[in-house]
Amino acid sequence: MSPSDFNVVIAQGVQVTTGVASAAQAIPNDASGTRAKFVRVSSKAAAYIQPGASTVAATTASILINASEAIYLNVLGMTHIAHIQETAATIVNITPLEVG
Repeated sequence: MSPSDFNVVIAQGVQVTTGVASAAQAIPNDASGTRAKFVRVSSKAAAYIQPGASTVAATTASILINASEAIYLNVLGMTHIAHIQETAATIVNITPLEVG
């Protein structure tokens, strides 16, 4: 799927601040009130993310998001997204999406 296949839903996303240790954030709910199957993840500066279960941890081998870049993930069956800073703390935004 390409980004044009998605529409951002009215449901609120979440914003987290990365740190030197990995932390996991629950995947936000979509407009129907259930955990989103697709998300858009963006970051103000470089950070690493890793989708998975509540025990997931992000490392430097995880998905690298660069400043002002957005990635679209299928997170079906996953409950959390872990995040960790690359060189400095930054803000990562996780927005629930629906197929348009």
